[in-house]
Amino acid sequence: MKKKIWLVRPLPHFGDHLETFLKENIVAVGYPLGMDLADADYEEIRTLLQEKGWEEGLSNVNILVNEMSVGDIVIVPSSNKKDIYIGEIASDYIYVSALDKDIPEVSGYPHQRNVSWYFEKKPYLRNDLPEALKGSLRYPRAVADVTKHYEIVEQILQGGPSQQIPEIEKRALQVVEELLESKEESIRLKAAEIILTR
Repeated sequence: MKKKIWLVRPLPHFGDHLETFLKENIVAVGYPLGMDLADADYEEIRTLLQEKGWEEGLSNVNILVNEMSVGDIVIVPSSNKKDIYIGEIASDYIYVSALDKDIPEVSGYPHQRNVSWYFEKKPYLRNDLPEALKGSLRYPRAVADVTKHYEIVEQILQGGPSQQIPEIEKRALQVVEELLESKEESIRLKAAEIILTR
């Protein structure tokens, strides 16, 4: 069965918890409901959220609790909109009672999954993504199924993290590329060696 790809924003319960996601190897959603949802189905989650006035979060909570699977891929965009982090779901649903409090800055995200981050937790530059995937990252929900981009994500995972080349390196590479046109063979060979060993 093919893995699913999920967009998960690091903003559970109105706080930016990207650093926590990376440090603790998790993704999470908010909606502190005062209980473990491991045995809750879609309708039970709906009822619990309605009681708190949070029914708009039904899809977010249900996906994390009931639809994600170990091995699925998560894409977590940073709030600066410059990069993304990619991980693989490494656990079933986890309930953290200590975070089941309605305090956005410090808690409020008790519904979690463990994640193994790709690229040693280094970001992938959003500008290096194909337009189709960038468009899906604009989807406003906290959690969304973006499996239609499976092939793109697989290519990214095979290719490794993108690297932003500093301006000075770009200028240096232009000089080296110009040296490839030199009339002296030794200069051309040295330029080729520099490029091939980057």
